[in-house]
Amino acid sequence: MRVKKESLKFLYGVFAAIAFFIIAAEPETVKAEESPYYIKVNRQQNVVTIYEQDDDGEYSVPVKAMTCSTGANNATPTGTFDLSMKYRWHELDGKVYGQYCSRITGHILFHSVYYNDTDPGSLAYNGYNRLGTQASHGCVRLSVADSKWIYDNCPSGTVVTIYDDKDNPGPLGKPSTIKIDTSSPYRGWDPTDPDENNPWSKSAPEIKGAKDKTVEIGSEKPDWTKNVTAVDYKGNELEVNVTDNCDMEKAGTYEVTFTAEDELGNTAEKKITVTVEDTQAPVIENKKDTITITDVSEKEKLEKQLKENVSAKDNGKKLSSEYITLEADQLVNAIQEKKYGIYEVKAYAADASGNKSDAVTFYVKYADTSQEQTADTEPEENDTEKRDSSQNGEKQQVPKNPVTEDMNGQTDTGQDEGKQNAPDLYAMEDDTGGLTDTGQNQKELSEQVKNSQNKNNSAEPRGSTEFDDSGQKYQTEQIRS
Repeated sequence: MRVKKESLKFLYGVFAAIAFFIIAAEPETVKAEESPYYIKVNRQQNVVTIYEQDDDGEYSVPVKAMTCSTGANNATPTGTFDLSMKYRWHELDGKVYGQYCSRITGHILFHSVYYNDTDPGSLAYNGYNRLGTQASHGCVRLSVADSKWIYDNCPSGTVVTIYDDKDNPGPLGKPSTIKIDTSSPYRGWDPTDPDENNPWSKSAPEIKGAKDKTVEIGSEKPDWTKNVTAVDYKGNELEVNVTDNCDMEKAGTYEVTFTAEDELGNTAEKKITVTVEDTQAPVIENKKDTITITDVSEKEKLEKQLKENVSAKDNGKKLSSEYITLEADQLVNAIQEKKYGIYEVKAYAADASGNKSDAVTFYVKYADTSQEQTADTEPEENDTEKRDSSQNGEKQQVPKNPVTEDMNGQTDTGQDEGKQNAPDLYAMEDDTGGLTDTGQNQKELSEQVKNSQNKNNSAEPRGSTEFDDSGQKYQTEQIRS
């Protein structure tokens, strides 16, 4: 009897050594002729990976990954095992129950997170929220959907290898898990349970990340779905659809609508408000530093000449001249009083939203072009002398500044009439046309402006009043500078 006992002890030692090497080994591939799948469990990462056969019959093709909870303190044994018995509901340690159970070895099973009873509404939701960590007494816990998949698709005899790898969860990674709201009235149900009475299945999808936005007018329409996601009650990501009525070229408020639908037909909708606003001021520039105006007979012509020398853009688009304002009081007064010289003009642009540009400055040369033309075209005598000679047979003296007498005997120099007909500067439609550049720089122009104004202000008339043969009153006048 003693020999037999010693022999038995020796055999037990041999078997233990063999078992140790089997448990420590981690085969790369495993063949099983009767099972379509091979299961590997990474104990440290708490990930289950399902493989199917390649063309050579090797289980090398990963097809599905699941997040699980293995035994706390490494209570789940490592090694290679064959699935055996299966149970729709099965009692577990501590008088609790699991759904869709598949025995791995001994008392170690794949099963759902445990329930307090064989009631699918009595789930231990705190345990469910620990999926992805070591938490069981040794079994491999899964969501109902995952434990049911093994129960349905991996028959008895399917090979299971349990191993450790702290760095690599597996070729498909570690899937995220659903976290149950512990304050929800549905917390006793696994959200992935396909039971027709599962209240989560009637829950609408959730759209996350959709927030009100403010965008600049004229900019490109944003990608509304950026950072916006939708998930169903199981946590599966859903497609997000978007509709909007935004006009990026017009300031205002608009509505963008996000929708999502799950596989059961449950829908969700989320609306945000998009504000299109104009916060950027226009940009204005003058084409030339100096221009010469040649026609001041009408205000439209004058303004056209001035506005042709500036251009304005708002958000990269050209503004019409109605958005351009001119500041040219000195020039207007000079035209009314026929004071020739060089005058400063400022211009700025304001868009429809009230954003105002900085002003630009340029100079305008107001010249007596009629005198220049007379000097060029008058060979001996002026047209008035010719006309008077033909009428009276002799040349008459022509006053330089004719003065007419009104009904009350008052004289009129024509200055009041000039002021009444002086152009009034305001916004007009923009046209383009050629302008003459004097070629003078800003410093020289400023000096000329001052000299021109001083000259005009210091001029004093002198002379005498005379009458012609017909009794017409006129004044001969010279200007002293």
